[in-house]
Amino acid sequence: MMDEQLRGQKNPGIYKCAYPAPYPEVQVATPNPYWAQLLLEDYAGPKSELSAINQYVYHHVVLAPDFEEIAALLECIALVEMHHLEILAETILKLGVDPRYRTIEGNSQEQYWNASFVYYGTSLCDRLTSDLAGEWAAVANYRKHQQVINDPYVQN
Repeated sequence: MMDEQLRGQKNPGIYKCAYPAPYPEVQVATPNPYWAQLLLEDYAGPKSELSAINQYVYHHVVLAPDFEEIAALLECIALVEMHHLEILAETILKLGVDPRYRTIEGNSQEQYWNASFVYYGTSLCDRLTSDLAGEWAAVANYRKHQQVINDPYVQN
């Protein structure tokens, strides 16, 4: 069954640890730079897809020698997050903003993503706790933006 789901997918490897349903097509009802700026927080802010990817990859690398299965799972999750990053980039672009790795504050001040957004941690438990907390923070931020963005395609 899983092989059938993987066939024809853009990035079949990520579906080993992802929900198997296909993602909807990226589209927007109309360009809206303000909404795109909100999504830049989800894309490349401190609690963003880009931060999650880098944190998962780092945790994968440092945990691999002692916790091979957990490290492999973190690598897989990072691949899923990369797909989410790509979807956000395409959405931000369609909303009318260049999807650079940055956020834009209300006064148009840009803050580019940097490695201090990654929680490096000190132990397995510490790192996994941070990874989980980061996911919950990202979900809360997505939901907050979902309330503001009045575009049915982006809301889904």
